[in-house]
Amino acid sequence: MESFRWYHTIDLGGGVETPGDYDHRPYLSCYGLPRDLSQKTVLDIGASSGFFSFEMERRGAQVTATDLPTWTAPDFGRLYQPDMTPEQGLRYLHDPFQLAHKTLGSRVKRQLINIYDISPQTIGTFDLVFCGSVLPHLTDPVRALWRIQSVTKEAAIIATGIPPLKSSRPVALFIGHYSGDTWWIPSREAFEAMVKSAGFKGWEWFSEFRLNYRNGQEGSYHGVIRAWNTLERPRWLDDVDPPAEELTVRAEF
Repeated sequence: MESFRWYHTIDLGGGVETPGDYDHRPYLSCYGLPRDLSQKTVLDIGASSGFFSFEMERRGAQVTATDLPTWTAPDFGRLYQPDMTPEQGLRYLHDPFQLAHKTLGSRVKRQLINIYDISPQTIGTFDLVFCGSVLPHLTDPVRALWRIQSVTKEAAIIATGIPPLKSSRPVALFIGHYSGDTWWIPSREAFEAMVKSAGFKGWEWFSEFRLNYRNGQEGSYHGVIRAWNTLERPRWLDDVDPPAEELTVRAEF
């Protein structure tokens, strides 16, 4: 375990936790995951080390987790400076998930596919689609949201970085010229407009919070939208823990 680089902190049992960059456990209530996902099929897009996949499985769901087939598959720009070789990148993408999967005795299915290639034909459709912190790393987050909508039977939970301020217009901050691995940070209004453009029947703003690193270093400000493809809002979305007040913020500018 210690020889791997982990994105997620995962409790493997017996007092053993993976040394992830992020520990999402204190932030779980901010994501609006229903407490009971029994009989639900779930797609976790960009699962990384697998924290959310295993958490949704623990809540009763039949989970399919996706990730990129190779480290060079993301939307890296010409300014991106790799901090891993292609071989190290492959290990980072796959080995932590596989170790956690085996240790937990998980039945989560895994499919290696780019988010732009997700469709009912390539992966099927799911009652719930979860996408956390993936959109900032895409040059075309709108097209990705079209793909998410296309495989959503009932509801989707989408979390992405947003600026910690309010805007009166649907604008997005371009940051692709800094590192070449993150591209767009939409305003709260732009995020909602992007979800609307994807064709969802309805949506709601669930929370906004700052997702800090496990070591306490300040992380990026996040917003969570829950959207649905059904004519009426799914009632099972009500079965949630309310966002923790000490974590959620509503910034004013």
